[in-house]
Amino acid sequence: MAYNGPMRELDLLKHVYAANKRLPRQVVIPPGDDMGAIRLGGETVLVTVDQVIDGVHVKLADTPLELVGRKAVTRNLSDVAAMAAKPLGAVVAAALPRGFGEANATKLFDAMRQTAEGYDCPLVGGDIAMHDGALTLSVTIFAEPAGIDPILRSGANVGDAVCVSGKLGGSWRDGARAHLEFEPRIELARRLAGDAATRPSSMIDLSDGLASDLARICEQSNVAAVIDAAKIPTRKQGGDALAAALFDGEDYELCFTLSEQAARALPHEIAGVPLSIVGHIISAADAPHEGRIWLTEINGERRPLTQAGWEHHT
Repeated sequence: MAYNGPMRELDLLKHVYAANKRLPRQVVIPPGDDMGAIRLGGETVLVTVDQVIDGVHVKLADTPLELVGRKAVTRNLSDVAAMAAKPLGAVVAAALPRGFGEANATKLFDAMRQTAEGYDCPLVGGDIAMHDGALTLSVTIFAEPAGIDPILRSGANVGDAVCVSGKLGGSWRDGARAHLEFEPRIELARRLAGDAATRPSSMIDLSDGLASDLARICEQSNVAAVIDAAKIPTRKQGGDALAAALFDGEDYELCFTLSEQAARALPHEIAGVPLSIVGHIISAADAPHEGRIWLTEINGERRPLTQAGWEHHT
């Protein structure tokens, strides 16, 4: 019998990834990472696309248009950071609600253009349409390695340390604006990846929560992970701070793995951003459960994390 419940994003992604082996040779990074990449002449060009939809990623009724436009660009730039890449340029496809108005449209597009230019990622084209639905902004960003090999999700090894940047959780709760005002960690990522002493073995940006996004690294690397509740840097205070850090999403920080030797060389901060070692990678055979992530509680008890983070549903 066919399953008619809500679509699970992971199931759809697995269906997409199943076709990777059929892709032509010029595809050097297939679906499964924060950016894909193709060979163009003698160069590698990375590409990512993401959306901002009113009612899903922002609430237009109580969010300044300048911040809506900013997030449409920066959440894509966070993917660029996850690959330790350098942005080249962007295009945007915008579906504007009927009656949105020229003044609002101008303010929105000025915000996207100015944000992109601020990260040396000029807005070079796109498409505009009007419709009866919600505001939808789809931004595509192109990037280059610029002398630093991209960091994939598939390189984590048993014994690696699990690290995160910044603080996690509560970026959108109770009117918080961190999910609108975050800084993509491009400089941090390139400094990490460009130094052989601290180069990550794998990396991802935290858009869906530490539990979900670290599980993606584990899935691609065929490993598991143990994270320590006492070591996770939380933005929120109180009893739900840990759950927020694990499951909320929309943090746009980096989660990365390092060899034991590289972890010993990791500074407490880079480019003004604090760094924390929150766990380690173990063999998938040593922790067999579907989610692949285990949590060491404050009391020392270890349990599997079966709850996931942010999930898009139809």
